[in-house]
Amino acid sequence: MTTFIGLPDLHDQAEWLKKISRPLAKANVVLLAGDMTNGSMNHLLRMFSILNEFNEHVYAVPGNMDTVQILAHLAREGLSLHRRFELVDGVALVGMGGALPFDGDFVFSEDEFSAMLDEAVEGLPTGTPTLLVSHQPPYDTALDVIRTGQHVGSRAVRAWIEKYQPLACLCGHIHEAAGVDRLGQTVLINPGPLATTASYAYLDVRDGQLVTAEIRHVDGHYDEGVPYER
Repeated sequence: MTTFIGLPDLHDQAEWLKKISRPLAKANVVLLAGDMTNGSMNHLLRMFSILNEFNEHVYAVPGNMDTVQILAHLAREGLSLHRRFELVDGVALVGMGGALPFDGDFVFSEDEFSAMLDEAVEGLPTGTPTLLVSHQPPYDTALDVIRTGQHVGSRAVRAWIEKYQPLACLCGHIHEAAGVDRLGQTVLINPGPLATTASYAYLDVRDGQLVTAEIRHVDGHYDEGVPYER
């Protein structure tokens, strides 16, 4: 079994990682789903200095508030999933960073999202179990609703999920839309910003199947109705 912890939207609040040091240390892989910073390379390095005390098996995509310099650093260190996949214990981790036009400079159009998502899985054998790490949530789900009730997710991300049906999609970006949803066979999960919700995503994959996908909390409890088990 391979255990993943997912964290979107740290936004320079790296000290919060110390509050989940035990689960981080027990996980096989930590997945960072964008907006690790508000644009500061120094804050990114500080985050990794804390995170690497507990787990050095990390992959990440940048969010809209991260920068091309941050992406370049992730790529140099072999940590970037943006527009590519990485095989871990037979599971393909597929990444898509950035967001639709919004605050920050790391943003893309729907057409760019569509092209880059398809590019990310070039060469991936058909039938490979897949986890999608996307800062931008898919359109018209529980995870892309802002306070006005408007859905602001990506239609391209949704279309890709509907086409490829990954086991799960870890996303973020919409802070107020933390929760778990589903598109077909794909579980969608956004635990919200760690510093705001005191929560993280927890996923187990065994023999190519998603065994557990749930939101866990710093104090150890789970949201009622949130846990998913196949």
